[in-house]
Amino acid sequence: MINVSNTYLDQIPGEDFFTKSLQTPITFNLGSKTLRKGRLIIFKRSHFFIQVSLLSSKNSIETFEIPIPFKTEYYPEENLIYFDYRLNAFTDHDEDIQDTIRYQVSKNTPSQYLNKILEIQTTLA
Repeated sequence: MINVSNTYLDQIPGEDFFTKSLQTPITFNLGSKTLRKGRLIIFKRSHFFIQVSLLSSKNSIETFEIPIPFKTEYYPEENLIYFDYRLNAFTDHDEDIQDTIRYQVSKNTPSQYLNKILEIQTTLA
């Protein structure tokens, strides 16, 4: 069975986190790789993505998209949120569904986020 228990069509996953993080330095890490870094200017939902605009250290505005995660874990005391894109978070560990998804993904180019956790953290000034 596919887990959609924490997915709401009218909300952005982590909306509280992003709202509290406006105008603060933020870092997006995927594994050991830093994807983006800058001051959070604005965010919005766009279909199956969250569009994020950052002010970079070079004073240019950079906009990029993050897929809506399968699951989120928010740690407000650490200014940290995890976006979970692992298949077991999506399927509640159902191996048959995971095999079907793996087969479909093998025919296409998978997202860099698939089967990984995106760590988003702010540094409050």
